[in-house]
Amino acid sequence: MFITSKNAITEAISKSLVKILYIKFPLSKREKEIIKLAERKKIKIKTVDKKEMESIIGKVYSIAADIEENAEIGIDYFLENALNKKNNPLIFILDSITDVHNLGAIIRNAYFFDLAGIIIPKDNSAKINEKVYEVSQGAAYHLPICIETNLNRILDKMKDKGFWIYYASEKGDIHLENFKFDLPTAIILGNEHKGVRETIKNNSDGSIVINSLSDFDSLNVSAASAIIGYAYSIFKN
Repeated sequence: MFITSKNAITEAISKSLVKILYIKFPLSKREKEIIKLAERKKIKIKTVDKKEMESIIGKVYSIAADIEENAEIGIDYFLENALNKKNNPLIFILDSITDVHNLGAIIRNAYFFDLAGIIIPKDNSAKINEKVYEVSQGAAYHLPICIETNLNRILDKMKDKGFWIYYASEKGDIHLENFKFDLPTAIILGNEHKGVRETIKNNSDGSIVINSLSDFDSLNVSAASAIIGYAYSIFKN
């Protein structure tokens, strides 16, 4: 898989996920710094011309990287890792989030606010691809991500491990400002148009709502993830 975002390339180099770094002169100061980092990591660097870059990537860039896809983590290790965090962990579960920009932004927010990771379904979901890596600004290389087939089975397993499961809804029962993150918690974020599926709601312990200060009740799902992440960070500190 190829990526062209300088931030994403830098993160991929630092995680030793770059197989080949392609460069085309002239280079900016930032791009030269990326090359120095790649050299220190002993990553293969290949100089190409405009025509070669376009044939490899599909467009002309000054720098691009062929990367190893960051393999998702199995659920057992994922939950064990989450519960080993010092504070009670928070995990986002994404139900039918199909927009890659929203997925990338949620990953970025989750990593920024030190969540334990995210769980996404294998089907009916945006895939972890180049655009997600770029939108997340490299956070997708660091945040634990678990991809599973059956979310209801995962909810049951999480409950067995001591997690409490809530879903976000404009008609939620608990106001976010009153919510206590004092136990291992998972919050489900649903599709912007359809929300969380009924079968998933029925397998949850409750629901939360983000209060609106106006009569406008629509909030982008990635923005909601940032607000929830901030509330979690405030509670932890």
